[in-house]
Amino acid sequence: MNLSNIYTRAAFLLLLNFGLLTGCQSSQTPTKTTNAAATEETEPAVPLKRVDVRGTIIRKVYDQGQVTLEVEGITSQYSRFTRAYVLVTPITQIIGLDGKTLSMNELFEGQNVAILLRGGGQGNLTGVGVARKLWLEERY
Repeated sequence: MNLSNIYTRAAFLLLLNFGLLTGCQSSQTPTKTTNAAATEETEPAVPLKRVDVRGTIIRKVYDQGQVTLEVEGITSQYSRFTRAYVLVTPITQIIGLDGKTLSMNELFEGQNVAILLRGGGQGNLTGVGVARKLWLEERY
């Protein structure tokens, strides 16, 4: 086998691999750019009827980019806990009264909230968990 034949085969294999790799890449669907508006419309801007805890924030502690809330709940058939200690992380979705997203620093003591906990939380009457989604509610 001569040297030019080896170079020809190597070039052919290189082009074949390149063609296969780019073909696989273009067949994938794009990331959430096309359906972003549709998913925002389907997610509820108002709190769900059944949540893990619904009540008033009675204590807020900020430490190293995370907020811990102590929520005193109301007794209701639509909430699991009457009291909860909730960790609010930067990835928690916080939705205001107008349906827009809020940041953690807009939470304060005395606000009414409804919270879904990641994994459903732990405990019997007092829930402990990480907030997945948090809605602000009107005063009651």
